[in-house]
Amino acid sequence: MAGSYASSSWSDLPTDLLLSILQRLELRESFAFASVCTSWCSAAAAAGMPLTCRPWLMSWAHLIEESEAEISCSAAVTCQFRHLLDVNKSYNLDFPKGCFVACCGASHGWLVLANELANLVLFNPITTEMVPLPPITDFTFVDAVYDDQGSIRGYHIFYKDKLYEAKDVATWFYQKAVLSCTPSKGGNYTVMIIHYDSNWLSFARAGESKWHVVSTLAMSERDRYADCAYHNGRFYTVTYQGILEKYEHDGSNGPTKEAIIAHRNFSCVLTRHLVSTPWGDLLQVRAISAKRVENVRFDIDIVHPEGCKKVLVHDLMEHAIFVGLNHSTCLPAKKFPGLRPQCIYFSAPWMTHKFELMGRCRGWGGVRFYDIERNCFNHAFPIEVMPKRWRLGLNIPSEVWITPNM
Repeated sequence: MAGSYASSSWSDLPTDLLLSILQRLELRESFAFASVCTSWCSAAAAAGMPLTCRPWLMSWAHLIEESEAEISCSAAVTCQFRHLLDVNKSYNLDFPKGCFVACCGASHGWLVLANELANLVLFNPITTEMVPLPPITDFTFVDAVYDDQGSIRGYHIFYKDKLYEAKDVATWFYQKAVLSCTPSKGGNYTVMIIHYDSNWLSFARAGESKWHVVSTLAMSERDRYADCAYHNGRFYTVTYQGILEKYEHDGSNGPTKEAIIAHRNFSCVLTRHLVSTPWGDLLQVRAISAKRVENVRFDIDIVHPEGCKKVLVHDLMEHAIFVGLNHSTCLPAKKFPGLRPQCIYFSAPWMTHKFELMGRCRGWGGVRFYDIERNCFNHAFPIEVMPKRWRLGLNIPSEVWITPNM
């Protein structure tokens, strides 16, 4: 008898006991529970708990609706996590006080957040690790203004005649951020950001305290950066009018850029996204405006120096695409139960430069999926009441796709 107890381990606990434990855990603890061993992972799966390697949707829409597009910094923020295996279920996850005013990206399981001082931080929502990025005041056109106690009141941006409150700057200064690799375990990452009015492009390397501005678009060009992505060791960007460029950020002579597509396309494009595929192609995904949101369609091209080639349904090889504020991804549907093959899962990014097109397309926003084969655009999660900001044609991002990383 004594010998049998001595040979037992935590992995031998009965399933009903493991399920009872799971019912008492928060989301972070549930992920940690599932990573202990195979039997605990199986118990978590039996309880309907998706694994960390699956795409989750993080939403802070309720915060925007409650505070009229202004997230309070006075308390810890709670966001909702949802997954495609059970679209009616959500999990709450708390964030440390002051670190979440806005989100502008998700890469490799890490979020890129703007904090109460309008500085960017990398945050792993599962492990709660946090890595600060260079401060906003490193940009030469941003000057901090201090109060009598030496705390930052706000910022002058370009001009001294207007003072912007720090948390207000945090809500609009950054539009998109992507990482080259995970910051975990001292990863030698680089982060690229689209910022200001979607017309500045900058990057910072791991351990640096400085932003490197690599490109700007003039206001007179009436074009803005729509997306950026990391693909085959290089960063790529695309503008709303279709200019596509490749950036070498570690060159011996400093950052360089190369135009892949140099001509502008003045079409009714709502968004453009760049997607790196598992088979080595770089795709450009375009959302084309329509009078009714359900008639919005998506086109996909393979990016190539000699010209883009249209992607057909069978070219996606049973994969699903995720685009939005996140670092766009392409996943094999057969490895992820609940995913629809040949579908684009879309969460609305910043589109400040496209208000005139969004005005024609009332109800645009939120999280949807586009079936490429059937050409239909539907909600990915149930919507009880259309948010006021959708009805007004306003776009304030409130969701991001993220694949948690322990």
